[in-house]
Amino acid sequence: MTALRVLVTGASLAAEARAILEGIGAAVVLMPSGTSRDAIVRALAEAPTQAILMRGNPPIDAAVMDAAPELRVIAKHGAGVDSVDLAAAAQRNIKVMVAADANAPAVAEHTLALIFALGRDIVTLAARTRAGAWDREGYSGREISGRRLGLVGFGRIARLVAAKARAVGMDVIALPHRPGGVDTPLAREASSLDQLLADSDIVSLHVPLTRETQAMIGRRELALMRPGALLVNTARGALIDETALLEALASGHLGGAALETLIQEPPPPDHPLLSAPRVIVTPHIASATGASLIRMGVVAAQNIVAVLKQEPFDAGNLAASGPPA
Repeated sequence: MTALRVLVTGASLAAEARAILEGIGAAVVLMPSGTSRDAIVRALAEAPTQAILMRGNPPIDAAVMDAAPELRVIAKHGAGVDSVDLAAAAQRNIKVMVAADANAPAVAEHTLALIFALGRDIVTLAARTRAGAWDREGYSGREISGRRLGLVGFGRIARLVAAKARAVGMDVIALPHRPGGVDTPLAREASSLDQLLADSDIVSLHVPLTRETQAMIGRRELALMRPGALLVNTARGALIDETALLEALASGHLGGAALETLIQEPPPPDHPLLSAPRVIVTPHIASATGASLIRMGVVAAQNIVAVLKQEPFDAGNLAASGPPA
C-alpha cells in the first residue's frame, strides 16, 4: 500500500492539524510560504501525493493536478478557492474542500475593526500625532451607531458582521447571492446592488471572486455610492477596479476605503493605494488570529482525512468534486 503524503503549500501548520494527518499515517511535507506553481509541481513529482493542503493562494491548475496522479483532495486552509481550477478538479474526480466556518469569526472582527478605524480616522490621526501634530481642534469624525451598513453577499462572514454591526447600533442591509437569503433579524434585503450602493453609508464586500464578481465595483458603481461613503473589502482585491477607486478617492466623492486585500499581493512599494489619503491597507491577514489558524488547519486536515478514508464530511465544506462516490 502506498504511504499517504500531504503536501502543504506553506511553511507551517498547526500542531493540532498535523497530528490529525499523522494519525492516519500521512507524511506531512511543508513548503516555503509563497511557493510558486513550478515548485509545487516539482514537489509533487518527488513522491506519490494524495492530498494538497493549500496555504495562501498558489495556482493549482490542471498541470499541477497531473503532476500527482494519485491526488484525491485539495483542502484549503481557509475559504477562497479562486486560484484552483475547479473544472479541472472535477474532471479528475479530485474533491476541493474549504474550511468554511473556521475563519469567519476572525474575518468578521477584522471587518468591524476596519469600519471603526476608517470611520474615526484612527490610522491617519495616529500617524499625524506621532509626527508632532495635535489635531484636536477642528476634527470631526463619524459615529458608527445609526449608520447604514450595506453587505454585498450574505454568507457566513457577512452574517457575523451583520450581528456585530447591529450590536453597535448600525442599520444593516444585505444583498445575498440568491433572493430571500437574508436572515431578517440581522438585516433587510436589498433589491439590487445599485440600491444597496445608493442607500448605504458604508459598503462591505463579502463575495467570492468569480467571472461575475471580478471588478464588480467600478466607476459606475462607485458613482452610485453616497458622497462621503466608505468602502471596505475583506474578500478579494479583484472585486474592485483599483483605478476607479483611486479616482473616486481623489475626487472626494468617496470618503475612504479600507482594503484587506489587493489585486497584486504583495503590492509593489509604489502602489498608489499605499500612499492614497483616507485609505487603510492591511496585508491579507484578517483570518490570521491564533485561534483561527488552529481552526482552519484542523478543519482542512479533517477534510483531507474524510476524503482519503472515505468518511462522511460536512457538505458545506465541499467546493467542487467529481461524481459522487
